[in-house]
This record gives sequence, C-alpha cells and structure tokens, in this order.
Amino acid sequence: YITEEEPWALKKTNPARMSSVLHVLADSIRRLAILTQPVMPDAMAKMLDQLAVPVDQRNFAALDAVVTAGNELPSPQPIFAKFVEEEV
Repeated sequence: YITEEEPWALKKTNPARMSSVLHVLADSIRRLAILTQPVMPDAMAKMLDQLAVPVDQRNFAALDAVVTAGNELPSPQPIFAKFVEEEV
C-alpha cells in the first residue's frame, strides 16, 4: 500500500489524498499494535503511545472504533533498540 500510494509524492501533487493514505496507514498500524499486544506488550504500548491512542482504547473491543483524523502525534521515538553486531 505504501509503495503503491507513495504518500511522499502525494504531498506535492495531492495533499488531500496524502492525508487519507496516512490516516489509513496509522489506523492499520493501530489495529496491528492492539492485536500484537499480548505477545509484545511493552513494544506495542510504545507504538500506541506514538499513535496517541488512549489507554482505554487499547483493547480488542476498540478494533472497530473509528479513529478521527487530525490528532496531534508526539515526536517519534524508536520502538526497538538499534541492533549493533559485536565484532569478534
């Protein structure tokens, strides 16, 4: 979806469409984060924090909730620590 829609290119040609694409992406990531919380609770909590998802909307019942566009998001932070291979 990201490759086909190219939101970086839409910014110049169709900002409204870019906004729609980014909204779909953010909502898809929100749903995936909720679904994977049982196996990666800390990482998905960080992900949901970055998507500004309220704590009371991080359960399976919230999967069908409609996410409103235009929410202000915090500054992005890494979810996982950078892997650095040790030299032997």
